[in-house]
Amino acid sequence: MKRRIALTLAASVLLAGGCAEKAAQTPATTPSATPSAAPPASAKDKLLAAAPDESSERFRFTQKVAGTTGTGVVDVAGKRLHYTTEYKDPSVGFTMTMAFLVIDQEAWVKITFSNTQSVRGLPKLPKAWLHVDRSKVPDLKNLTSDDLDPGSAAALFGSIVDVTESTAGSYAGTLDLTKTAEAEVVEPDALTELGDKAKALPFRATVDSAGRLTAVSFDVPALGKEPAFTYETKYSDYGTAPAVEEPPADQVQEAPAEAYEFLNG
Repeated sequence: MKRRIALTLAASVLLAGGCAEKAAQTPATTPSATPSAAPPASAKDKLLAAAPDESSERFRFTQKVAGTTGTGVVDVAGKRLHYTTEYKDPSVGFTMTMAFLVIDQEAWVKITFSNTQSVRGLPKLPKAWLHVDRSKVPDLKNLTSDDLDPGSAAALFGSIVDVTESTAGSYAGTLDLTKTAEAEVVEPDALTELGDKAKALPFRATVDSAGRLTAVSFDVPALGKEPAFTYETKYSDYGTAPAVEEPPADQVQEAPAEAYEFLNG
């Protein structure tokens, strides 16, 4: 997830005043130049401008990636993130839920497991919010307010190969994910396996009437035994999403070693 590439079109109006000339004592004037219109924004420019950035109001999001779903709230200006993700394995009925709270340099995590009878090796973790030392968890250590777009929309749109706007606010095209490797929207190993297919993945996006991104998704083909899936993120409630607050003190304890081992997998 990278900072949005700011693309703005500045409309400039060039007014050329007519200048009077005299020829054989007959006044003549040249017509005033008409104002030059700014070129219309391309579909790609519109999407880049719609991606969440440091100026975005607080918003909700939902995300679906393969067998995992996630929901949460992002407050970029406040450097706050609340993210809950759930993974289910239908074959054994197992469910893992992980909730993250990040407020500036502080972070908390809550991890719960259910239907664990068929799953071995899971850590026994407290049910409280666990206060985490971000320096001990690489995925959290370098997280900044610029990284708080769970859908990595700016990085995705920066990798657009082609895109069309079929109706107002509705877009479709292809992405070259090899151009977004550092954003890790797809695991590096999977990106390598995809080969040339990664250079032309179908995507879709929608933008609201205020020019804000409301959804982005792209399709990843099957890899070996892994079935094809769609990577989808939806955005909503700009400016009205609930505030992201610290967990109550009586529901917090310091993360034990087992939690760090699990988080760093």
